[in-house]
Amino acid sequence: MRSYLALVPFVVACTSAAGAPDASYASVRDRLEAAPTRLFADAQPSAGSINARRWTHDGWQDGTTTVSVTNGELVAAVDANGALTLSKFAIGLDPVAIPEVVFGKPAQLTDVRFTLAAATTAPATWTGADDATATVTVKMDLDWTLSIDNSKSPLGTQHLPPIPVDLTLTGGGDHVDATLAVHATGELWSWAGLLELTQLELQLDAATVD
Repeated sequence: MRSYLALVPFVVACTSAAGAPDASYASVRDRLEAAPTRLFADAQPSAGSINARRWTHDGWQDGTTTVSVTNGELVAAVDANGALTLSKFAIGLDPVAIPEVVFGKPAQLTDVRFTLAAATTAPATWTGADDATATVTVKMDLDWTLSIDNSKSPLGTQHLPPIPVDLTLTGGGDHVDATLAVHATGELWSWAGLLELTQLELQLDAATVD
């Protein structure tokens, strides 16, 4: 997971603001305690799935489709007690194909992006200075567009219910790796009781750019 060249101009402009490796750190924990640290995720195909369903006179028509991550970013910090704070978390997805059974014709969700609505803190379990796990419950905003045939309808920002994210940190002071597993169950979004999105599962890897 090292295809970061497209991110380099952006990273150079931002490193001084979040976790620039301008000093040598003894461990992951030391680095995150010293300053908020930015990690990036590059394109990751088949990173998860989402369920979509539509109400018809025959009842709910639903289907599950695979989703792929185009990019992601998080900014994490650790306090003196080892608690983890996410101050930024964003995920972009490739167009999501909605199963044809839902609308009776091909449809997609495009321009899909999840963004952290507010910083959040959770206790972390440290098994060593370079290894930690935490479950962080986040509030995310969802921006997207519904595309059916040649018609596109921006759906506006959706404020999603709280979503648990399992986060694992590994690596060292000079390079930090993270694995994030997003588990969003139940109704994520509903339109007029006729169209619903449920059960989003995502897993992605992120790392500092060194």
